[in-house]
Amino acid sequence: MSSHFAQPIVFFSLQPLAGLVSSSALRKTAHFRFSVPNRPIADAIRTPKPRLDAVTLLDLSTTSVNPNAISKTLLPQFPNLIHLILDECAIVSRATELTGEFSTLGQLCATSPIDKARSREKKLKEIAALRRTAIESASVSNPTTETSAPTQLKKSKKGRRGLAAPAFSLREKVSDNQLPVVDSSTSIGADSIILLEKIRILPTQGKLQTLCTTVFTTPTQEQIDFWQGEFAAGWTKGSRSLEAVQKRLFSSLAHHLIRLFRFATPEEQLQPKEDEMLKLPELEDLVEVTTEEFEVYLQMPIQPPRLCFGGMEGVPHVEMCGHQVSWKL
Repeated sequence: MSSHFAQPIVFFSLQPLAGLVSSSALRKTAHFRFSVPNRPIADAIRTPKPRLDAVTLLDLSTTSVNPNAISKTLLPQFPNLIHLILDECAIVSRATELTGEFSTLGQLCATSPIDKARSREKKLKEIAALRRTAIESASVSNPTTETSAPTQLKKSKKGRRGLAAPAFSLREKVSDNQLPVVDSSTSIGADSIILLEKIRILPTQGKLQTLCTTVFTTPTQEQIDFWQGEFAAGWTKGSRSLEAVQKRLFSSLAHHLIRLFRFATPEEQLQPKEDEMLKLPELEDLVEVTTEEFEVYLQMPIQPPRLCFGGMEGVPHVEMCGHQVSWKL
């Protein structure tokens, strides 16, 4: 018996895919197709700095994709996506009668920008906390250093006042080699912390127009219409949640309680920034939002994407769906 055999594809690592989607060589790629049957690739393409902002058509047919992967990975990683093809990906259950699955999918897609914005805000706060600790550690280790940072970094602690501080802490202590390098001799470190703590990210609806997928059995036109209605209802519900978040941010911005930013387009990322504070590496892909610009976002109409089941035999395509667009490539 031969000891040499072809290794099944299920044993291959998908980690090189993360390097691929982060490559600057793909910055202008408009159409991206990748297929590894029955393999979950969402984690593999989740990277802090994806370079596929220009992708308008994404085809991941036959791979393993679930609704959460669509809302938390695919849509955030591909902000300019117009057509998403997920044929034979089993994004809904294999039940013959589907009730509620497409409504949930529509809501997840509509609220995807909220999750993306909050995730970025969390990262900015973590960076601010590390810088705060670094400056405080530097001032303690070198008390003769003249710096205004400690006075600027005073922050009220949550909880009741007057309680005795514990003699020890069960929290893991951050070692000095884990702290970011901060120049405590200037106020730029403290100012950057104050800025990062005040930043909020404006979630904006994406550009998705069509979502192509398949189900377990060939659907009738009546079922297709019902599922499209469910998806649109879920999308509308999620859009209202998005609008509510936007309005709260608008109120905070109008009262000067926050600094509001949004994710920059590839073209905007190449433009120089005049404000020195906005040149921080953490703000490289963000641009500040003005009150006038914010009002425009509130007035933008949000239409639900159209579902297409044309990847199944005998089912007609939706006009200008991802399938039809891919035929012309």
